[in-house]
Amino acid sequence: MSNKQFLPLPTSVDNFAELITTSCYYVDKTPYLKEVFADITTADDKSKVKGSNVLLFTRPRRFGKTLLMNMFESFLKISGKEPGNITKHLNYFKGTKILEDKEFCKKYMGQSPVIAITLKGVQGPNFKQAYFKLAELIVAKANEYSFLKDSPALNEDDKDTYAKLSSKAYLRKFNDEAISDATSAIASLASMLYKHFNKQVYVLIDEYDVPLAKAQESDYHKDMVKLMSSFLDFLKDSQKDPETDIPVVKKTILTGCLKVAKNSIFTGVNNLKVNTVTSKIDKYTGMIGFTKEETLKLLKDYEMDDYADVVKKNYDGYKFYDKEMFCPWDVLNFVEDNFNFKQQGLLSEIEAENYWANSTSSPAVYEYLGFLTDSDNQKMQDLVDGNSISFVLNESMNYDCLSEHDPNDFWSLLLHTGYLTLDWEKTKKEELAKDNTSNKEVFVRIPNLEIRNCFKNDIQKRFDYVVKKDNLALNIANSLLEGNVDFVQNKLGPLLRSFVSIRDTATRAPHENFYHGFLNGIFTNCKDNLGEYHSNIEFGDGYPDILLKDIDCRKVAIIELKSAPVGSDIETLSEKAISQINDKNYAEPLMSNKTVKDIYGYGIAFAGKSCFISVKKIK
Repeated sequence: MSNKQFLPLPTSVDNFAELITTSCYYVDKTPYLKEVFADITTADDKSKVKGSNVLLFTRPRRFGKTLLMNMFESFLKISGKEPGNITKHLNYFKGTKILEDKEFCKKYMGQSPVIAITLKGVQGPNFKQAYFKLAELIVAKANEYSFLKDSPALNEDDKDTYAKLSSKAYLRKFNDEAISDATSAIASLASMLYKHFNKQVYVLIDEYDVPLAKAQESDYHKDMVKLMSSFLDFLKDSQKDPETDIPVVKKTILTGCLKVAKNSIFTGVNNLKVNTVTSKIDKYTGMIGFTKEETLKLLKDYEMDDYADVVKKNYDGYKFYDKEMFCPWDVLNFVEDNFNFKQQGLLSEIEAENYWANSTSSPAVYEYLGFLTDSDNQKMQDLVDGNSISFVLNESMNYDCLSEHDPNDFWSLLLHTGYLTLDWEKTKKEELAKDNTSNKEVFVRIPNLEIRNCFKNDIQKRFDYVVKKDNLALNIANSLLEGNVDFVQNKLGPLLRSFVSIRDTATRAPHENFYHGFLNGIFTNCKDNLGEYHSNIEFGDGYPDILLKDIDCRKVAIIELKSAPVGSDIETLSEKAISQINDKNYAEPLMSNKTVKDIYGYGIAFAGKSCFISVKKIK
């Protein structure tokens, strides 16, 4: 075991101050403070975003957006008790790169009032409960600025407004007046902070789109759009100092997963600049997530750099314009889970788990799988097989449109939520340069093995749900035991065409293995209602692919599978499978069994998404 001292990893910490005070490992993102908050760049610098006072960054979940926003707050926020005292700030940022820029730190560190909120918790089973969460958030935030209630810079109207915003009982009244005060809270607090400090205010809003996503899941999306539109109204009509004409809010930063459509909550916001996973702006590409260099350094710092290939295979693959990016959540958890095994020499215990599946969910993925067209099912198949697919990107969508099950919205959702990444080599630059946000053909791929396994799991869940619904699996099994080949044919064909193969093409396994797994997946969902179920059991002079018995073991179905290229004569092939059942004497051990009354032999031949079933009554 190494004698080196290792810092705790921040797998459960997204608060910057807590991370620093508990001496956790920190991947230094402080240089991005200057990129985001420095004054407007020169007009001839074509690669830069020109000084917008409203910036929205969209990235998948678990990529470090919350920690980044918290770091911004810790750096910028002025002390309410001791304005100008930056001792705490210097301690927090000791050893970080931003302290090397003394001019920037002098101008920005601890110099500005900050309103920082996260909307992650603004959700509930209905609109009223979700509003209550927003009200509680506002009250908690207002009480952070308790010095305002006695501020000599505020007039009586200001103090009355502050009293309302800091009163939970008032904001939870759920009447028009209370809701109006709640939705104007940021504008009100910003105005008061500006007056108190005589300094422009920064607003940081994390997870801005969570209330909309959760509202869609619980069927109150329209009400939440109206609420959030009012809550963000300060972005549309910026307050200004009446004497100097200086805007009260200097800059607003928002983060989320999706850029929702302007006709949703951003109506009237003309100064909004958006940076997404498809943006060609190199200034921000490495800001959220771990770059290749940061990941390799972390692995080396924890003496796990010999597992760089494992980490790359499982958690890499994202490409944000010019940078190869890793999901921080995955990398940190991999190192934390396996570090002690490495130090103790227990190398066989080290494994790359699927942390993504345990930390994030996308009900939309599950729901969409049952609505995809044949063409989109093929696209899903291509993705699972490791290829790229193209679709028309919707860069600005609303969560309520997901219920329409438009395939382009589905692929767009997967791209923005981290299930897919842009294939920059195949996507034409002129497509991304289009002004139209909903008519860009892009190419995407699954980024890594972890996400591929997420797809496989989601596909399997959907498959299991369908075959369990209306006892479909048991009905197919019973029909086989009764010799009802027409029913089985009518059900297997559409089922096969509706679902995506989750075979691992990397193993170069025969296609028969997939079809065998396809049938096994069906019968696994009804095994408790069968007397016996066997796959590749030794029987007669060989190994029939599938053998099943009814609950009383009086009826038996023996199934032999064959596969062939698309366009083959699968009817003849299915008859050959029947002949194999005869030639290998698969039924012989059962012929003298007086309990067994009926035995059916089935030859099922597959070609692509088609199948043909032949049957023979053996006993």
